Amino acid sequence: MRLIGSKRGIGLIDVMITLFLLAIAGMIFSATFPTCFRATKQSQEYKIAAALTQKKMEQLRCESYELLTYTQLLSASVIDSTPNSSPYSFTNVDTLTSLLTSGTGTIKIEDISTDTRKVTVTISWKGTGAAMRSMQTVTLFVDKRTRKMI
Repeated sequence: MRLIGSKRGIGLIDVMITLFLLAIAGMIFSATFPTCFRATKQSQEYKIAAALTQKKMEQLRCESYELLTYTQLLSASVIDSTPNSSPYSFTNVDTLTSLLTSGTGTIKIEDISTDTRKVTVTISWKGTGAAMRSMQTVTLFVDKRTRKMI
């Protein structure tokens, strides 16, 4: 009796080629994991820093132009007690070191004209891979008492 078609099994060479290709794919896949984890950690750090700078900026926006002084900001728990001149620190009042590795925060207030102040909120931290990172938010405050509304 003659068989129709030829029945062949899987040879040793076929198995070895398949295992080799799976090993290559596995190595490529495993090589991307550390990079993905670092990128995820870095993204989380930036997300925390962005939320903190936004929170601090909103706290400052609640204060009026004339209340952007050391005494008023300290009594509103916006800044730390030291330093008592710009740039002010808010590292301890917002417990930045518990949220970001070696986290520090500063608020710099500059008079850029007689009725306008530039406020810069900066957060710095030791990022993934021991690199220093920072995030900065800048806004202007205008003395509404001296501006005429149209």
